[in-house]
This record gives sequence, C-alpha cells and structure tokens, in this order.
Amino acid sequence: MKKLIIALAMLFSIPTLASNVMIEIQPKKPAKKLKVRLTAYWIGQDPDTSKFKSSTGYTLKSGKTCAVDPRIIPYGSTVVVEGKEFKAIDTGTAVIAKKASHGKLPVVDLFYKTERQAMVALGNMPMHPWVEVK
Repeated sequence: MKKLIIALAMLFSIPTLASNVMIEIQPKKPAKKLKVRLTAYWIGQDPDTSKFKSSTGYTLKSGKTCAVDPRIIPYGSTVVVEGKEFKAIDTGTAVIAKKASHGKLPVVDLFYKTERQAMVALGNMPMHPWVEVK
C-alpha cells in the first residue's frame, strides 16, 4: 500500500509521508532545445567586460558564462553547447537584436578572457549548434 501511495504522489506531484519524513516530489522540467547562432566576446570590448562584470552585475567567468536574450533564454539558465555548460548571466544589444544571425536565430554569446581563447573555442564548435537550455 505504501508503494502505491508513493507512486501516486510521484505521478501527481503531491506531498506524501514516507518513513515519518515529509517529501515532495516535483516532476523534472524538460530541457528546452534551440538552434542558435554562436558568437563570443572577451575582455576589453566594453567598460564592463574589462572589470569582468555582466550587465546583470554578476562576475563573468571565462569559458563558463554567456550572454543571451533573457526573453528567450532566462537569466540563470544553464546553456549546454556541444556538451559544455555555460551560465546565462549577461546580455547585449547585438544579442537581443540577433545581429549575428540577421534576425533569424537567437544568439548565444560566449565569454572568454582573451580574443584568442574565444576564437579557438568558436573554431571547435559549429556556428549554428542546437543547444540545451536547463
């Protein structure tokens, strides 16, 4: 009987009592997949990046953070590009305008410390990859 109650709780995402401990089981939200135009930026392209600051006030981390249009990919999301994870914490006018894709695809702009690092990274990734947004 206990297994049936837990199975029903999982199915309907309701709180249940198991071993005198209240647990709430949330269904896992499926990841969103998008085809995007991949670009990169680096320190010195504007005053904020020189201080490693994003437009949202968070610290930019080379090879770990990216700029997105928050209406398409919410801030704080994890964007998986070719198996590598980036945290969406920044944006920019060219990203929102989809400038690199001529208005056709969302733009994901990866942050790197140097132009060389950015070019090497982009050289190892497709220009229009499918990304997973978690």
